[in-house]
Amino acid sequence: MDSPLSQLAGEYQEWFPIEPLRDHVSRVWVNDLTRSVASDFCVVPDGCVDILWTGERLCVAGPDTHPMIEQVRPGCRFVGVRFLPGAAYQWLGVPLSEVLNARVPLAEFWKRDASELADRAFRALHPRAVLAGLQRALLARLPNVGPADQQIACLRTNALANHHDSRSGGLKELCGRIGISERTLRRRCMDTFGYGFKTLQRILRLQRLFQFASLTTRPDLAGLATEAGFADQAHMSREVRRLCRATPGELVAELCN
Repeated sequence: MDSPLSQLAGEYQEWFPIEPLRDHVSRVWVNDLTRSVASDFCVVPDGCVDILWTGERLCVAGPDTHPMIEQVRPGCRFVGVRFLPGAAYQWLGVPLSEVLNARVPLAEFWKRDASELADRAFRALHPRAVLAGLQRALLARLPNVGPADQQIACLRTNALANHHDSRSGGLKELCGRIGISERTLRRRCMDTFGYGFKTLQRILRLQRLFQFASLTTRPDLAGLATEAGFADQAHMSREVRRLCRATPGELVAELCN
C-alpha cells in the first residue's frame, strides 16, 4: 500500500468512552503522529462515523465506502470519538447518506456549540484534554439525543453476525424479526448507516478480517477468509480490492508487521 493504515501511521491509542455514552459511542481515541514520518495515511471503511479534531478543526468523518487518504501535518495529533455503526444519525440530525465519503465541519451540524468546542480544543494542553472535552460535550447533548435506537442496534447486531450465506441474512427474514417492511429497512439503513444493509455487512466483515489478521503472526489467507466469514479466499480478495483498493496480502502484511 502507498499510504500506511491510519492506526499504524502514528502512536494510536483507543479507550472505551465514559459509561453514559457507551450505547452510542464505540471508542474514543488519539493518534499521535508527532514522531511519524508519514505524510498521509489511509482510512478504510469501518461502518462508523467519527467526530475528529485535526489540531486545526473539528469535523465529521464518514461513513466511507472506499479508502480515504488523510494528509498529515508535521507534529499533528488527531483526536476522535467513534460512534457505533448507525448511532451518529441521532447526534447529527441528517441522513448519513448526505455525508457519505465526506469530511464535513462539525459546525454544519452543531453550529455555535461546535465553534465553542473548537476554541476549547485549541486551548487544551494535551490530546487527552481534547478527548475529555469532546466527551463532556456529548454528555451535555445526551438528554436531547435520548436513548440509543434499539432497532438500529438490532440491525447492527445482525450485520455483525451474518456471514456470506444469504440464507442466514435474508432481508425478508430480518424484516420479519424486527417488524418492519423491506422498504422501511432500506430507508432506515440509508438514513442511519449511509448505505444499504448488504453494504454494511460487507464492511463489517472486512473489519472482522482486520481483527483476526492483527491477532496472528503467521497469517494464512485461506484460513482468515473462512474465519472472517467470506465464502472463500477468492471472495475475500474481490471484497478487499473493492473496499480497500489493495490485496489481502498487502493489508495482512501491514497489520502483521
